[in-house]
Amino acid sequence: MKRPAGLRLKAALLLWLLAGISAVGAVPLQGTFSADRNCPAFVSKNKSTNPDDAHVEPGSSYPLIEANKPDAPDWYRLRLPAANPPERWVNRDCGHAVQVSAEPPRAEDTGSCGLAGEADAYVLALSWHPAFCELKPGRPDCRPSTPAAYAARNFTLHGLWPNKSNCGTDYGFCGAVKHPSRNFCDYPPVALGSATRDGLAELMPGSVQGACLERHEWHKHGACQTGWTSDVYFSLAANLTRQFNASGIADFLAPRIGGSVRTEEFLAKLNETLGPQARERIRLNCEQGMLVELRIMLPSHLTQDAKLESLLPLAAKNRGSNCGDSFRLDPMGL
Repeated sequence: MKRPAGLRLKAALLLWLLAGISAVGAVPLQGTFSADRNCPAFVSKNKSTNPDDAHVEPGSSYPLIEANKPDAPDWYRLRLPAANPPERWVNRDCGHAVQVSAEPPRAEDTGSCGLAGEADAYVLALSWHPAFCELKPGRPDCRPSTPAAYAARNFTLHGLWPNKSNCGTDYGFCGAVKHPSRNFCDYPPVALGSATRDGLAELMPGSVQGACLERHEWHKHGACQTGWTSDVYFSLAANLTRQFNASGIADFLAPRIGGSVRTEEFLAKLNETLGPQARERIRLNCEQGMLVELRIMLPSHLTQDAKLESLLPLAAKNRGSNCGDSFRLDPMGL
């Protein structure tokens, strides 16, 4: 019979202590935390600080970092990919820990989460910009726009993220910049050719309206490639974004903007336009009933002429979506 997670954790901690490793205060953990409800995710649980209003979403799982104590923890520290910083504390009542062990990270993984060229997969993150701006109206890239703007009718580029499985969301900052900045405009400027910059102006609103999103995406993610210039990195990301919108997805969504979309209908359209395995490689992220972002799983080898439809079957499956039976497709605010 399988022992409860709490007993397994105690047993693992006892073995750890017997091996001469002392645990004081927070307990490092391996495993995942499955959220059962929407809850705030704090940078500091004692001060309840949450600068970007990050939340865990019901039905989603997050890598565990540590618990606040070994016996019946009140708080778990998790990695939230979209948060800045991604390490956040969540109350235990918000979900449950699964596959828990108190084993420390393997020695060969220590310190390797900032080394370029070690990605074993990619994620293409695409935003539905009107919903993003509904949630964060004060951002500079959310200034009033028109329903005719590209971002009002198509998914926009959030980022192309190289992943390393042993690092979770900590894989990044492989170049000269080694630490995240809360203000993206504090990062050094990114050198881009005119064609690349013009493409980003359409596909990534945050690159031209004072949000400096392209700086963050390059210094955290793009610099983790070997042999890629910033032009190569953003050109590939832009190409994949255009392929997704042009596959038939944008045409499918156009008459539904401002209304409700059945999740199953949208997933079926993904399979129809991008191949029979597409829905298993694309995660839908919703907040407040709105579709906010897509996470498209991609394999480790990408080239400039890569075809999205051919890449998807080679990628790992996603962990499911959190949009329920339907979601709203927010229109662009005026």
